[in-house]
Amino acid sequence: MTFKTILHIACTVLIALISMIFIEKIFKKTNQKNRRIHQQYLAKLCQVIIVIMAITNIVQVLNPDLKLHSVFLKGSALIVAIMGFAGQTALADIISGFLISVNRPFDIGDRIIAEGLEPGIVEDITLRHTVLRIYDDFRIIVPNSELNSKTLINTSYKNEERRGIHMQFSVSYDTDVQKAMDVIRDCVAESPYTLSVVTNGITEDSGPVYFLKFADSALILETTIWINRNTSSYVAITDVNLRVNKAFKEFGIEIPYNYLNVVEFEGIRPEPVELIEKKKKTAPSKRHFRTNTLRLFDGGKTVEDAINTVQAYAKKQRLDDHSTRQLELLAEESIGIIRNMFSNTITNFWVEGSGITYRIHLSFAEQMRSEEYQKLLNLSSSGKNEAIKGFAAHIWEAVLKGLDATMGESTVKKDYEWSIKDDKLGEDELSESILAAMASDIKVSVTREKVELVVIKSAQ
Repeated sequence: MTFKTILHIACTVLIALISMIFIEKIFKKTNQKNRRIHQQYLAKLCQVIIVIMAITNIVQVLNPDLKLHSVFLKGSALIVAIMGFAGQTALADIISGFLISVNRPFDIGDRIIAEGLEPGIVEDITLRHTVLRIYDDFRIIVPNSELNSKTLINTSYKNEERRGIHMQFSVSYDTDVQKAMDVIRDCVAESPYTLSVVTNGITEDSGPVYFLKFADSALILETTIWINRNTSSYVAITDVNLRVNKAFKEFGIEIPYNYLNVVEFEGIRPEPVELIEKKKKTAPSKRHFRTNTLRLFDGGKTVEDAINTVQAYAKKQRLDDHSTRQLELLAEESIGIIRNMFSNTITNFWVEGSGITYRIHLSFAEQMRSEEYQKLLNLSSSGKNEAIKGFAAHIWEAVLKGLDATMGESTVKKDYEWSIKDDKLGEDELSESILAAMASDIKVSVTREKVELVVIKSAQ
């Protein structure tokens, strides 16, 4: 093998690698703007074609006298036989993948339900397989030929902002059906994960509930909830089901189920229920929980409602009396600071986290285009407000800096975030504020959509 041949092969391999990397970057950049399944498939197909061309070129260089087209023609019967037996499945997957990418029955990010498979989010497509993401980030790898032949339900079809989830509920025959339908609608509307629905030009907080059929031992009610594409379907379904189950119990609506006679074994006695409950309450919950969002200062929800929400959160996460009182004080202090700085601006309030680390959120997003927000934007260029002193002045200053960074005269607009840990506050300043003294961290974030104060408290 001559040096010229080696150099030719090296250049071929190098060009092939550069081409594959270039194609991957081009399609990756395109996908970041607008992910489409045909783009994913085309990228994989182009890379395979480049590899085949590189191999063909190398074989031609190593054997200059070899006529590849003649070999292919003479061996066409053998190639057809091999593909007919060994490559039949692979060829079917490739063709099915091409048909899927052209017809696009689903797209990247769509939630689909295929016969015999768990509902999943379309994450990727290769020449042979489609990747579906299900609960707990597990993946189902489905051959393209199998998916192409199945009947699909696409709950996100041609909808880039939201996806729908069909839910079914069973109630007993003696149920007040209209009451059960109203309860389900209320539960869907109260969930922080669901979106509003536009019906006949009217925006409603939830979609209709349908009474569709009489089953053998139950009445079947069905509805569709809508969630953001970035929200986990399983999280939203679980939240709505928990709310409906709790509401059905409160209103005495029975969910039919089969009855079984159980014979208790006379052996080791189980622990009393009181002892089990006592053990549960000895340690705070490590699971994540989020309360409903309250809209404060709009004439509806008050500070008292916020404290009730805090207490409900503390009970849910099994916080002791001391931690509950601390959480109440942090909430009262946070709301007081926001109310003092921004007058009666409508503020969204919620608490989320575990019983170990929890966070209080106060944000106002819908006022970003209002007169109140314009006043804040004007104040951002006028300096400090002398009426706001102490630790609250640091939060006020952080908000003004954030407004300048996101909406001010600066040519580079970027999101802004401030933390109490970033400012070297003295002991006097910390001790003067209950909020600063008790919180583990306090953050202010400002974007073009919202201003948010987050108070973090860690029990560890």
